[in-house]
Amino acid sequence: MVVKKYFGKTTRDALRQVREELGADALILSNRPTQGGGVEIMAVADADVANLASTLSTSSGSRHPPRNAPSPTHGTAVNRALARTYAMPVEPLAAPPAPVARPEPPRQAAPVYAQPPMDTPAARAVPPTLRQSAPQQEPPPRTAVREVSQRMAAVAQAEAETNEMATELKEIGDEIKLLRSLLQSQLASFAWNDMEGRAPNRIELFKHLLSTGLSSTLIRQLIDKLPGQYNGDTALKWARSALLHNLRCAEADNEIMQRGGIYALVGPTGVGKTTTVAKLAARATMKFGPQHVALITTDSYRIGAQDQLRIYGKILGVPVFSIQNEGDLQLTLADLSTRHIIFIDTVGMGQRDARVASQIGMFAAMDRPVERILVMAANADGHTLEDVVRNYQGQGLAGCILSKIDESVSLGASLDIVIRNRLKVCYITNGQRVPEDLHNAHGTFLVDRALKAPYSSSPFTMQNDELQILNAAQAGWL
Repeated sequence: MVVKKYFGKTTRDALRQVREELGADALILSNRPTQGGGVEIMAVADADVANLASTLSTSSGSRHPPRNAPSPTHGTAVNRALARTYAMPVEPLAAPPAPVARPEPPRQAAPVYAQPPMDTPAARAVPPTLRQSAPQQEPPPRTAVREVSQRMAAVAQAEAETNEMATELKEIGDEIKLLRSLLQSQLASFAWNDMEGRAPNRIELFKHLLSTGLSSTLIRQLIDKLPGQYNGDTALKWARSALLHNLRCAEADNEIMQRGGIYALVGPTGVGKTTTVAKLAARATMKFGPQHVALITTDSYRIGAQDQLRIYGKILGVPVFSIQNEGDLQLTLADLSTRHIIFIDTVGMGQRDARVASQIGMFAAMDRPVERILVMAANADGHTLEDVVRNYQGQGLAGCILSKIDESVSLGASLDIVIRNRLKVCYITNGQRVPEDLHNAHGTFLVDRALKAPYSSSPFTMQNDELQILNAAQAGWL
């Protein structure tokens, strides 16, 4: 057997030389790099390997090997060389490009190296452990798939049962609410009928006060203290006196103008804060002169709000300052320490705006005390006014101003809110004229205006038998 060496710059070049000289079936014995940077390949022709295997097979049948037969040591070396040949991977003819970051390709079967046919003597000479075969991918176990499917089915069934239970609980809750509403309506109806039988004077007063816009909560507190011998006009006069006794009206010219200080007008949008500030500034200017009055505006949101107040200030000869934050307000108030009275026009915010609490905290943090005056529109309904007062109450609330008296049909709701929340009415406004449409609050006028029955042609006026339905409906609200 003749073993030949081939040298090339690359493995591909050396393999090309092997194929040209020994043929495509030549066996590679070794493949190693050289010191010069090339590749050295040792190969042997396939015919020489076949002759060698036949010789070894023939010699194994006789007890004494032929004289020219290779020694056992030499045969073992050949077998090891052949084993290295089949165990050593051969570099592919086309080198793959440099790896690029990309999704991992699907796994492929391991390459199968060139081997002689299994029925040849050379193949039989190779140990079975060195014969390579492509690995086969085993299918996933059926037990694991079955367990995953069972778990998914169990989860889906649990979700369906949970949704069904939630639906049933909601239906039960709705039925309980309906039963509670019906029970409360029945009880309210019984109470109304019982009151009509035992205290007809109270039920008549209740009907009259309810038609004026007062809340049933305040009316119940009044009629509980109504003397049993009062009825008709006498009961109504007694209710008028009770409302006057509980309504707090400030002597604003003495408590605000004469005392002086810093007053911030707060409230929702559209209640007339800017116009009311101008009216108060005009009244203060006529009393003390423009050198003792100053105006501050924090309304940087509404287009033209600062310009409107600056026009009023220019007409009155009063300076107007615009501030953006708490620091500006602190410095401005320090510079105006010599002024007798200062009015602050704030930005209008809905009562549920989160900035309302920040505004209250800002005024409370000033070095000089700042009193807040809540401006409420008298033409708003009672539910809205109650929500406004609930959110604007807090430290530094000195009183309120009822605006838009001229636009309100009834003052019952606004007076109800003022009395139940213990607010002090400082002024009332009834128009846009500056400063003519600003007036001191008089309890007698407000109560008489509130007790005036609304127009009988109003679609919101209820008949006597409808009051019972309204009472039962309100009692049944959840």
